[in-house]
Amino acid sequence: MDYKRTDEIIKRTKAVYEAKKGTLIQVKDVSGIQVPKRALDSFGLPDNMETYLDYVIDKDKAYWSVREQIQDDIIPSVTARYGIAEHSAFMGGDVSFTENTSWHHKHVEDYSNYTLSKVDESNIWRNLVIEGMRYLKEKVKDEFFVRYRGADGPLDIVNALRGNDIFYDFYDEEEGLIELADKCTDAIIYMLKQQQKIVTEYKGYVISGFDVIMPKGYAGHLSVDATTMLSDEMFRKFEIPFLNRIADNFDGLFFHIHSVGSHVIPAVCEIDKIKFLEISNDPNSPRSIEIYKKYEKELSEKSVIVTLSYDEIKDNVEFLKDRKTIIWYDAQTVDDALRAVDLVRNKLG
Repeated sequence: MDYKRTDEIIKRTKAVYEAKKGTLIQVKDVSGIQVPKRALDSFGLPDNMETYLDYVIDKDKAYWSVREQIQDDIIPSVTARYGIAEHSAFMGGDVSFTENTSWHHKHVEDYSNYTLSKVDESNIWRNLVIEGMRYLKEKVKDEFFVRYRGADGPLDIVNALRGNDIFYDFYDEEEGLIELADKCTDAIIYMLKQQQKIVTEYKGYVISGFDVIMPKGYAGHLSVDATTMLSDEMFRKFEIPFLNRIADNFDGLFFHIHSVGSHVIPAVCEIDKIKFLEISNDPNSPRSIEIYKKYEKELSEKSVIVTLSYDEIKDNVEFLKDRKTIIWYDAQTVDDALRAVDLVRNKLG
């Protein structure tokens, strides 16, 4: 770990947070950097956890050996990531793997016939995340920090357990749905608290599952995707009470949402402890910067994370300079990344 650079990032990050305005930039990907890659479904997961995590470490070492010249605002970190199924599979059920991700299969067929009460500490998916993070922390020593893995939101976990039958359940099985979502909320709190015990704390800060630096005591991310298809009224009725309960257990939360579900942003922003809100770009939907502008009043007290192109950064300097923003940038080459970082540093501080 380059602690001199890390200290500079912490200093810059702290200044932005305390000033309540300013811009950080994180280069999330440099597609021109080639590292050895192996298909996720080639490891025989969920067995062979250590073999897989050793591969993750080696791949990240190769990547960071090239991108370390990019002086952005990311601290090198690792976490136990196995696709996406680990966001919900600690609640039981089967998982399938593809080359690039994993899928959690529906397994609650009937609300009158399920046995979920709490996360079973013998559950392999609980252990792939929690014990996997512990394994990484021991292996990487101080070469990388260990960041959160995060979790899905309560209704997204119910969606994984029930499949798309959940969208009938809001009308036909409200009592069962709420009971199951309540249990999933308990499980999310448990999983985030378990992760909180492991993540690297440095000078009062930790790192979210999405690389964003947060004060100690914060947790995240919480990913709410499918159930943002609900109307604002239904989202407030079914999701917000559970999100509030999660928030009550932490000093702050990092929240992830897609632009296609942005109509729920006002409701989410009413939860004071959601301090970071990331808006992902979606096909055939407004760009995240446009969503940011649309809801600038509601988002005024949040740290907002948006993925921007080089031209979008240039075109929105006046809007961004008086707000608290973390720009994510996907670069084609190292030179492209360096150019974007210079633009942010020169125009936005």
